[in-house]
Amino acid sequence: MRSTSMDGKVVVISGSSTGVGRATAVRLAHDGATVVLLARRKLLLDEVADEIGPHAVPIVTDVTDSAQVRAAFDQVAAQFGRVDVLVNSAGVTRIRLIEEASDEDITVSVNTNLLAPIYTTRAAIPLLKAAGGGDIVNLSSEITLDHMPLMTLYSTTKRGLNGFTEAMCRELRRDQIRVTLVILGAVGDTGFHENFGPGDLERAWPIWEADGYLTRMSGTQLLTSAVVADVLQNILTGPSELMQDVIHVRPAHS
Repeated sequence: MRSTSMDGKVVVISGSSTGVGRATAVRLAHDGATVVLLARRKLLLDEVADEIGPHAVPIVTDVTDSAQVRAAFDQVAAQFGRVDVLVNSAGVTRIRLIEEASDEDITVSVNTNLLAPIYTTRAAIPLLKAAGGGDIVNLSSEITLDHMPLMTLYSTTKRGLNGFTEAMCRELRRDQIRVTLVILGAVGDTGFHENFGPGDLERAWPIWEADGYLTRMSGTQLLTSAVVADVLQNILTGPSELMQDVIHVRPAHS
């Protein structure tokens, strides 16, 4: 039976420079894990590494680039020889009608939300097997449970991630690798706002309110990255003989 402690484990986290990825890195490092931080922006990555201290291994990586992902995991293999946990936290969203979406909108959404976790999972599997098993956690959204106007790109790519997670759960179970899908309600302290253009939210909010999505799902109550990090820590330290295929996290009072 694998240990349920995070002490000494090697954890790779994509999107670790902001939001849930950053909070999870800090939380797991506090519990004794060595956290490999993958993100594009070196300045933000260095900030997280400085906050964590010697348990952090920052690797500047664009996870939408398969060559950079391979290089990052080659570095992990050379330094540690194994991976115990992979958390796919990187994500982007664009507020668009499909007819308005640029090629760049589509490419960034598909590459970040779907291709990136496929690349990281592919690279992590041999190192998870070398550890004798481990965990992959993919972060999705409750937008996949309902339709949200102007968010088709995000919804579609996250639904793709949901399907990929289900397939990996079955494919990797025999290798003692648990694959968990975590469906999140809206998280307030992320970097998602960086994806929005001028006037995007102002245009979208009344449409979302009229549609009723905000009240059907998590409403106006927001999760925090720290709370989500605690949830992920609980998943990763749960009994290894238990499968936790899908977990939906949302505010208790919406």
